[in-house]
Amino acid sequence: MARHSLWPKGLTGRVILVLVLAVLFQFLAGSVLIRTGEMHIQRQDLGRRVAEQVLIAERIITAADRSDRSRLLESLSTIHTKLELVEGSPEIGPGIDAEAREIANAIFEFEPALADYELRLSLASGSFLNLERKVIGAIEIDEDTWIGFTTQERVADWRLLLETSIRVGLIAVLILGSAAVLVRTLSAPLRRLSENAQLIGTSGRIFFDDTTGPEELREVSRALNAMQERLEGVIDQRTQALLAVGHDLRTPLARLRLRVDGIEDRADRSAAREDIDQMTRMLQELLEFFETGESQLDREPTELSSLCQMIAEAFDDLGADVRFEGPDRLVIDAVHDHLARAIENLVDNAIKYGGDATITLATDPDWASVSVEDNGPGIPASQFARVMHPFERSDAARSGRHPGMGLGLSIARNVAEAHGGRLELANRSGGGLRATLTFPIK
Repeated sequence: MARHSLWPKGLTGRVILVLVLAVLFQFLAGSVLIRTGEMHIQRQDLGRRVAEQVLIAERIITAADRSDRSRLLESLSTIHTKLELVEGSPEIGPGIDAEAREIANAIFEFEPALADYELRLSLASGSFLNLERKVIGAIEIDEDTWIGFTTQERVADWRLLLETSIRVGLIAVLILGSAAVLVRTLSAPLRRLSENAQLIGTSGRIFFDDTTGPEELREVSRALNAMQERLEGVIDQRTQALLAVGHDLRTPLARLRLRVDGIEDRADRSAAREDIDQMTRMLQELLEFFETGESQLDREPTELSSLCQMIAEAFDDLGADVRFEGPDRLVIDAVHDHLARAIENLVDNAIKYGGDATITLATDPDWASVSVEDNGPGIPASQFARVMHPFERSDAARSGRHPGMGLGLSIARNVAEAHGGRLELANRSGGGLRATLTFPIK
């Protein structure tokens, strides 16, 4: 069972995730701190206004006739606090609720004279779903005579927290969005470096810009450029040495061919000629392998349909059953001789192991593909990767009936990769093998 991780694989994703977690923590902590501060400020302010109104009301009421007290309290009510005269015990329970303790402290701090009176104070809401919380209270001015008060504005509650969270959240989203864009912009050179690094060895020389970007990326670019130079030097030395040896071996082979003609026994002479011909083919195949691995040769517009049709006709003239299917015209930029050699190798393999071959050319807006199919035994899927390596052959090819060095598919793969494409193998559902060369059209 595949295991999924929330931790992104890419550096950009990881940095953005860390930023998201940091901003989320800041958002939650900021919301709580801001709400706590706003609640404290609001309750302090509310307590002071209640203290001021109640103290003024107490002084006016105690100096007025009992018959006028109720009317006077109504006239002293404001849009912030409603005052009323309560005879007997008020509806609010005795004491001060824990939630209202901070407001009571503010009342006594602002008007110390009110500390001499019995104060009842509580926070009340209409229902569980109604988050409107108001301050209700009463202060005893005479025996069984109370000034009741109710604030008309709500005390800081979860609605205020929601409003605060929305404000802080909008700022957090803005900061996070800006940071994500900045991180992605800063990581763009790293992504380009990674994309170009994957092309090393599959196409021409890749130049890594070591003049822009952070200093660390410049160092990596310089190291990759130097690495390519060293690799090219080693590969060029090896290739030139092997090419020189290969060309030099042609001369002794030619001399051997002349001397073979002096062998009197016809059977021995024929066998010797076959050995020399096989050595010549193997040597030519080896030279082609090194030549087709060169990715820096000049390319030219190549008409792929005509090339495939010409290859099919050439094999057909030699008595092989080769067919071509595809559009009448398709032009790509390629090294003509190398491309022809790759297709010829695939067709030759198809005839050797399947007896016939069908060349199919297909295209879409970006890619062109040349498929060569046969009706042979195919190759086990587990051997696909191995048979495309140099000097590796399938089990059927090792039987001795098909001499060679196992470089045909390697040459075709070299050509495909040198053109920025690929070689893919697949067994056909009805039997046989399909080898597909895919090239970028541009």
